Amino acid sequence: MQNKAKESRLKVKRSASHDMLAAGIGVVTLYLGMIIHLISKGRPLSNSEYIFYLAVISPLTIAIIFLLQRFLIKEDCRDLNLKEGSLPSDLLATLILSMVLFVANIISQPVLSAILPDTDTGVRDLFLAMSENPVSFMVFLGPLVLLGAASEELMRAFLLSRFWNLWSSLPGKLAVVFVSAGLFGLLHLSRGPVHVVWATIYGLLMAFYYLRFGRILPLILAHYLTNAVQILITLSVVS
Repeated sequence: MQNKAKESRLKVKRSASHDMLAAGIGVVTLYLGMIIHLISKGRPLSNSEYIFYLAVISPLTIAIIFLLQRFLIKEDCRDLNLKEGSLPSDLLATLILSMVLFVANIISQPVLSAILPDTDTGVRDLFLAMSENPVSFMVFLGPLVLLGAASEELMRAFLLSRFWNLWSSLPGKLAVVFVSAGLFGLLHLSRGPVHVVWATIYGLLMAFYYLRFGRILPLILAHYLTNAVQILITLSVVS
């Protein structure tokens, strides 16, 4: 009995240390690395840099998360789903979550634009440039944007779940939710203050969904859907 209790304590310690290491690697290589890069550039991403982020950095991010999950945490990637669910319920959750995000965007954007400078033109210019080439635009609006959504939401779920394992109390989980949302907001530094604040609000909504329902697919699909619709709306307005 004593040996089993000792093995159990050692397993908990190993698990906690692995969670800390995985979270540290994730934060440094993914969130903080990108934030420091944006600050050092001091300017918005160019069209080619944005495409590079979607086509190269996004799949690299997914690979890092899967490797950490599989070989460091010793869990299956499906374990990022913290609760049981089904495809129909995930699809319904996607629609509801997307509607919540759209409403929040519609309400917040006029307010944020009125009180903060909106300096974002780079992404809008990219949308216009891509729309002139139908094939490139379909690739961009399809696989690339979906890949970007998947990488950002997998990163969010991975970091949240790792830190929640370390601080499992409700105050601890809520603190991690706000920290993760703030980091996600800073990832949008190149797009200006309006988008930093909106991305932080967005990050809060997504993190609270994950805290309550623990499903990863609705996060990815709702992220992609809202991005795709916003791209189409932007093009219809400026073209």
